[in-house]
Order: sequence, then structure tokens, then C-alpha cells
Amino acid sequence: MSGYYSTKDQQLRIKTDFNADRILVICTGGDDLFTKVLKQKVVLVTPNEELIKSADPKSLRIIMNPLKLSFAPESFDMIICFFTFFYLPRYKAIFENINQVLKRWGRLLVWDVTIPKKAGHKSFFAVPVLIDTGLEVIKTVHVTKWKYEQNAGLIKKIARESGFKLLNEESYDQIFHLEFSKITEAKK
Repeated sequence: MSGYYSTKDQQLRIKTDFNADRILVICTGGDDLFTKVLKQKVVLVTPNEELIKSADPKSLRIIMNPLKLSFAPESFDMIICFFTFFYLPRYKAIFENINQVLKRWGRLLVWDVTIPKKAGHKSFFAVPVLIDTGLEVIKTVHVTKWKYEQNAGLIKKIARESGFKLLNEESYDQIFHLEFSKITEAKK
């Protein structure tokens, strides 16, 4: 496909033994991984009805805009964003919503990818991913319109400005994993 730029296969391992009772997964595109491995521990929100259909039926699945999360304040111990910004680059708005529904000292886990400056006439950016959960290897491909650049530094900066502290950072070729803790309320 001439309109696509694809990275080489990205490989990562995701531990799923999270120490949290209430986990919110914000899924804005691609394939849902976390309802498949965490099942009833997860509340999945997505604006995409097709993702709801493919999620594990043991999890709570809700069609909701991640820019307008309508849960009570501090409802969740952990929030997971897996390629959330890849599909919806509204960083500040997403972080503000996450800050409202995440408990103080709660953890925010982000997996996303570095998107370089647009090259040539390619319209789409594709990332094939092999995910090892320890139980199985899941293959998925994430594709988005190539309109913007993105890197871990940008996300860390906006997270810091939104009341989060970076606890851990890992990178797997072009994919990065950032673990934050909510330390303060978001400034309005």
C-alpha cells in the first residue's frame, strides 16, 4: 500500500498482575487487549461500538467519549491508555479527565508509539505489534492518519502539567511505556 508507512514489527511484554481493584481502560482504536486478560476487573470505555463488540463480555463495556468521562471523582485505582493518544491526540483533555476519575496516588499506565515527522506522501502510519502477555502472544496492527508527531517526552510533559509524577519508563524500539502516579488535582 503506497499511502502507508509501516514500522517494523514492534514487540513488547505486558505484565497483567496489576495490584488494583478498579481498572479503567481507555481504548480509542485498534484491538482491545486488556479486557481479554483482566476480564471482570476492567471497565472499558471507548467511543467505538465495534471495539465494544470485540471486548470480553465479562468486563463492563461502555461507549463513552474519553474527553468527557462521566464517572464519579476518584472512581479508579488504575487507568490504562494503550495507544490512546495514537488515535486521539487530545493529550491535555484526556489527562484532565483521567485526573478527575483516578484516585490520588492511583497509577496511570500508558503504552504508545513514537510518531516521527511525516515523510513524503504517506497518509497513514501503521504499527504492527506482537504483545506477549505471559499467557499468549497477541498480534495486532494499529493504523492512524499521519497528521502529527508524538514522542514520550511530549506525553511526560503534559502529564507533569496535569498533576502526574513519572514513576517508570521503558521503551521497546518505537513503543514506549510510561507509568505515572496522580499526585495532585489538575489545575483548571
